Amino acid sequence: MKQKLLPNDIAFSPRNLRFITEYTFSHAQTRTIKISLVSTFSVFLILLIFFQGMTLLYNIKQRESLAQERIQLQNEVNYWEAIAQKYQGYRDVYYRIAALQYKLGNTNESQKYVKKALELDPNFPEGHVLGAKIGL
Repeated sequence: MKQKLLPNDIAFSPRNLRFITEYTFSHAQTRTIKISLVSTFSVFLILLIFFQGMTLLYNIKQRESLAQERIQLQNEVNYWEAIAQKYQGYRDVYYRIAALQYKLGNTNESQKYVKKALELDPNFPEGHVLGAKIGL
């Protein structure tokens, strides 16, 4: 009669014990890896900050340029409005003011001056084109 062996018996365990060694980093290697990872991340952040600074500088210059252009356009509008006060009845003056107001983003003022130009000359093609752009 055969004896039944239980799972805890020696018969079920391997005869030759083998160990799979796990590779572990030494303390110096671990420190070196940490330093290199932190350094890489720091360099990445410094480059990111640098490029954001360059973008900010570019945007500030663009804003200053647009502000100067806006001032120049407003001075032109003031000049042409003085001409329109002095010499009333010239469609080109009103059209020029309307175009400048359109560039400045003042659509209501632009519509007003296009209407004046078209009242003086209903067949004025440039006036109709600008009027279509501003919603007349």
